[in-house]
Amino acid sequence: MPSLDNWIEKPQDIIQKIYEKHSGSSPWEKEVDDYFTSRLTNTETWTSIPSLNEVSIKDLRHGQLVRFHGMFQDQLGPEMYGSGALVKNTTSGSQKNVTGKFKDELCLGLDEEVVNWNTTESRSCYYCVPIPGETPWVKQIFREKNSLSGLQPSRPVSIGKKRPLEEEDDNEMMDLGESNKRPCPLTNTNPSTSVTNGNLDKILNFPLPSSESVGCIVKIYSEDEVPLNDVLEVVGVLSFNTSGVSDDEEREDFQPPSSIVPRIHCIGSQKWQHNNPYIISYSFQKWNEAAVVELSATIRDELHGLLTEFFLGDSIAADYLLCHLMSRVYNRKDSLALGKLSLNLTNVPIDNAVLQESFPRFLFSLLERLVTKAHFLPMSLENLNTLRMIPKKDYQENRLIAGCLQLSSQTHLVLDETAMTEGQLIADGVRNVTAIGNISSWQKIEYDFNYHQVEFHTDIPVLILSERRSIVATDVNLPLRLNMSRGRPFAELIEKLETNAELLIQMRNYLTVTRLLPFKLNDAIQEAVQQDFIQSRAPGQANPMSTEDFHLLLVLSRLLALTYGKTELDVSLWQRAKAMEAERKSRLSNSSR
Repeated sequence: MPSLDNWIEKPQDIIQKIYEKHSGSSPWEKEVDDYFTSRLTNTETWTSIPSLNEVSIKDLRHGQLVRFHGMFQDQLGPEMYGSGALVKNTTSGSQKNVTGKFKDELCLGLDEEVVNWNTTESRSCYYCVPIPGETPWVKQIFREKNSLSGLQPSRPVSIGKKRPLEEEDDNEMMDLGESNKRPCPLTNTNPSTSVTNGNLDKILNFPLPSSESVGCIVKIYSEDEVPLNDVLEVVGVLSFNTSGVSDDEEREDFQPPSSIVPRIHCIGSQKWQHNNPYIISYSFQKWNEAAVVELSATIRDELHGLLTEFFLGDSIAADYLLCHLMSRVYNRKDSLALGKLSLNLTNVPIDNAVLQESFPRFLFSLLERLVTKAHFLPMSLENLNTLRMIPKKDYQENRLIAGCLQLSSQTHLVLDETAMTEGQLIADGVRNVTAIGNISSWQKIEYDFNYHQVEFHTDIPVLILSERRSIVATDVNLPLRLNMSRGRPFAELIEKLETNAELLIQMRNYLTVTRLLPFKLNDAIQEAVQQDFIQSRAPGQANPMSTEDFHLLLVLSRLLALTYGKTELDVSLWQRAKAMEAERKSRLSNSSR
């Protein structure tokens, strides 16, 4: 069997040897799984595998192990493949069993031919894209960490050309010309798909515009389905064709050339809870939660001060924005998405002579330096009427055409309603506004499958910036009170943030970890808040608490506690949440006069 040093560079040799050892009988697959699982149980070995996200495909070998992290954007149809074949040497007459698993074709010698395929099985295929809205600092850190990981000096392999004889190994299958490749049944090649610059965006089908041109088709051999829009990192065997010819013949659905969209035959995977590159996201190693919690109060004060400075002295706005940044859907009950807190900040200044800068864009610029995933969407009439926001099924090519609202969980969606002008919303515009409203109110979106709509749950925090109350319903509407006399260039504030690199990293880690902390209401605090609710509705009370008010206070107090790194609510935080709501309602009352 190949040495352990080759398990990343030549995984198919190891797989083939195990297959031959068992003559293709069922135990071989478990042994393959055990072999690679035992080597993928710690962060060091996992991250030693080259990442397709950061390493150019020209620096990688067809057939080696790679990693790829991204969002599962579409589930393609199941693919049949020949999992085992009997191969004959036409010169010697000898025969051997060869597996077609974890590959798109068999690479045989000039004197070898397939006698027959022993078994045919099916594998699931998914189209995966770079994480939509991944913020620049996240990409940069991943690039620095992964650009050289796992790369070994190796000869270049050009698929479709004979390898020089002096470079062959005696125990290695020859990787020869196209005429000697034996495609697995139902997966061979039809060079009907041509690629030009004009249709590259259509082929890649990213939900959001991206300078990255790496998407991939992940082929999974387990029976478990991956929910759409989940973010995973997969490890698998890389398959690509540098000639640019499509690799998947006789399929009716859309199959881009592997020179543009490489294939990864999945051997292992990890679902990511987050994509913060400073914090471990693998199941076999947990982050240091206690260390972040210990610093939470200090970091909160620093971040709250920064936001207060940005809001020109409006500390209540800083409180609500902090709570909004902590929000996530932690459970669903009936039609309710528990834990969300969509926020509409009104009285947003535009064309202000004092600020001389775009408030919405600079607020987003600040946020994208803190969070790991974010998207800024000006709600102009043109964007609402013309952008594809809702994913739509293309039955002719059997693929899901992405929309800009197809985002993974915890992607912060910042909507600039100050960009809206007078005019008429056409039918597409109305559908787009409805889709945004469904995310804001219910954390769901209905994908367009032509003859019916398919509902997908979301976890996308929605922040709307507007002059007046938004046309989209939100959980909280807060009129800003900006002290223009305290104005300073926003660019200076962002520059100030970036000069303290250590504090900036702590803020990023704080926002990642605290929002994922487990939270509970103990019996005593549950009894206290219920009594508070009942007492507020007693006869003669000036401002009785409605059921909606009570629910919002429960959400707000939970998020407020998390901002302090607390996993339980106490009475002081409940009272603080009530005070915040009283101030907010006072502002709403004054602004309506």
